[in-house]
Amino acid sequence: MAAMALSCSLNRYLLLMAQEHLEFRLPEIKSLLSLFGGQFTSNQETYGKSPFWILSIPSEDIARNLMKRTVCAKSIFELWGHGKSPEELYSSLKNYPAEKMVPFLHSDSTYKIKIHTFNKTLSQEEKVKRIDALEFLPFEGKVNLKKPQHIFSILEDYGLDPNCIPENPHNIYFGRWIADGQRELIESYSVKKRHFIGNTSMDAGLSFIMANHGKVKENDIVFDPFVGTAVCSKLALLKTHSNQMDKVLFKEAQESFSVPLGN
Repeated sequence: MAAMALSCSLNRYLLLMAQEHLEFRLPEIKSLLSLFGGQFTSNQETYGKSPFWILSIPSEDIARNLMKRTVCAKSIFELWGHGKSPEELYSSLKNYPAEKMVPFLHSDSTYKIKIHTFNKTLSQEEKVKRIDALEFLPFEGKVNLKKPQHIFSILEDYGLDPNCIPENPHNIYFGRWIADGQRELIESYSVKKRHFIGNTSMDAGLSFIMANHGKVKENDIVFDPFVGTAVCSKLALLKTHSNQMDKVLFKEAQESFSVPLGN
């Protein structure tokens, strides 16, 4: 009974994952969920190498906190509907509780709908056709393509083989965009932007993944036994620094990069 009650209290979210460091994606998400009070259960749908994962998370706050840290996920959406065909998707959307939709569709709101496809490019005409097919949803707000209050997405999965793209998607999802991950940090703190590069300098993306796997948080002490040029140690400061941290140490870390580490 307790497990059933917990299941009913969880909301379903769709994670759009990056297609690199595939073996590290699941451990990173598991670690970050546990760090922020969530739990990765055995019935979560990760679809192997697919970029689309369905997660059950207790609250939107936990979903947002997850995205403030992850470098393996691109975006997260509150999942409103899912199907293997347009008809299945529409049926799923019609069964989604109206009371969960209303706060984001009322007349005083603005919105836009985006199309995301994996392993296939759609024409503008095809995109418009897909958006028009959602006219049964109770949108009462105004469309605003530049600065909408709410962004909704149709996401279509055409599999992993670029040499064998199916005519129809394997899965179709519809959801409300919640937040993006921290993928831009990988480029911002790229080894190429360091003032000094050693033979063993760690890739910035892997350094962030290691910090997330270790559940590094504010005021933690990070021990790097093979410090080398200190990429891992310095990027870990992004996750641990606080007002009490030694300002000299942080300044030294900051000066190793051509971009600021932040406040």
